[in-house]
Amino acid sequence: RPSQPWHDPATFEMVAVLEAAYPAIREELLAAQKAHSGAGGTAFTPVGGRAAHDHTIVAKGEWQELPLFGNRSRHEVNCAMCPRTAAAVGQCPLATDLALAGGGETLFSVVRGRTHLRPHCGSTNARLTCHLGIVIPDGCEVRVGNETRTWTEGKCIVFDDSYEHEVWNNSANDRVVLLLNFWHPALPPEQRRIEVDSHGYDVR
Repeated sequence: RPSQPWHDPATFEMVAVLEAAYPAIREELLAAQKAHSGAGGTAFTPVGGRAAHDHTIVAKGEWQELPLFGNRSRHEVNCAMCPRTAAAVGQCPLATDLALAGGGETLFSVVRGRTHLRPHCGSTNARLTCHLGIVIPDGCEVRVGNETRTWTEGKCIVFDDSYEHEVWNNSANDRVVLLLNFWHPALPPEQRRIEVDSHGYDVR
């Protein structure tokens, strides 16, 4: 199957679905954050609670998540909190099928201000990763392979996370994306199976 670090988002049907739903997704994300901030808590939990070694990726700062699909299940409480987001993701079967097969996740990913995520690699190139930019302050970058890019609010980027990648948020504010792992479309359906745990990352 073709292997390259970055992919053209326009070639994936799911990108149009997600970008069309961006206003609703952003509204739900902000509401979820606000609803849980009053008590000093957050709807988001530190990355590493489900794939224990992932927390070692954080060189400094804090990385949080709100999972919607993953670990072979739909996270009903979180999906109920963000129903329009869940409905949009439900129109992306390559993502939901992978999550329910145990090979990836769909979640809100929050990289807090002044955070650096170490170089790390996903476990397989049978999948790709899509990020829909939700809240993107200036000073945020992602390197995949040898090329560094940024995010744009309301737009998707697509990359192969089996390539080494690294993230910086040099601002004082949160960077939030909707992250979807999805089956590589070039992989024939009969080969879409998960034989090992592919949730976590190898840290470089």
